[in-house]
Amino acid sequence: MCYKLITFDFTGTLMRFRIPPHVQYERIASLYGVEIKNTQAFHKNFKTAFKTADNEHPNFGCNTNLHWTQWWVNVVKNTFIGAGVEDSPHLDSIAWHLIKLYSTTEGWEVVPGVKKVLHLLKQKGKRLGVISNMDPRLNNILQEAGLLHNFEFILTSYEAKCFKPQADIFKLALEKYSKDSIKPSESCHIGDSYKEDYLGAVQAGWDAILVNESSNSLDINKWCANFEKFDDTLLC
Repeated sequence: MCYKLITFDFTGTLMRFRIPPHVQYERIASLYGVEIKNTQAFHKNFKTAFKTADNEHPNFGCNTNLHWTQWWVNVVKNTFIGAGVEDSPHLDSIAWHLIKLYSTTEGWEVVPGVKKVLHLLKQKGKRLGVISNMDPRLNNILQEAGLLHNFEFILTSYEAKCFKPQADIFKLALEKYSKDSIKPSESCHIGDSYKEDYLGAVQAGWDAILVNESSNSLDINKWCANFEKFDDTLLC
C-alpha cells in the first residue's frame, strides 16, 4: 500500500540536539558564574530530573495544569541542585536562558538526510505531518530550520493533551487533520523510538517505520538505520 498520510517524530528523527543537554547546561551555567563541582553526577542528573518532572507532571505539565515553562524551570533547577549546586536566582536565569535557547535552532540541528527525504516525498505528492511529544516551541524551531513548509500539520502532545505511545494522539491526528477520512491503515508514522513511535503507531492501527542505528535486532517489519540510507520503497 502507498500511504495517504506520513507523519514524523521530531526529537531524534527530524532534528536532534546540537550538543548533549548536560554540556549545553554547563556552558550556559558558566555565563552566570555557576560552577559545577561534581560533573559526573551532573551529567547523569538531567535524565533523572526529566523523569521526575514527567512522573509528577506528565506531558510538560499539561495534565496537571502546570505551565510548560515552569515545568522546564523545575527540570533545569533540579538538574543542578541534584548535583550539589546551591539554589539561587542564578539557576532561574539559567533556566530561562535555556528555555529560550531550545526555542531556536541554536539548540537544535536537522538530522542528516531529512531534507532530502522530505523533498522526495513532497515531490511525490505525499501528505506529511508531525506528531511529537513536545511543548509549544516546536513550530518556531521547525520554521527556523526551514522544515515547517513541508508539513500540513504539527501536532504536539501538549496541544493534544495526550502523548505517544498512547493511541489517542494518532487518532486525534486523523480526526483533526484528515480531510479525506484517511484510515489508520492508510497512514504511516516514522520515528526513532521503538516504544513511542513504532509500537505506538502500530497499536493505533497505523504502519510504522523505525529509523534508528541501533534497532536492527528488534522484531519489526520496517526499519532503516538513518535517513541517508532511507529507501522510499518502505513507504509502499
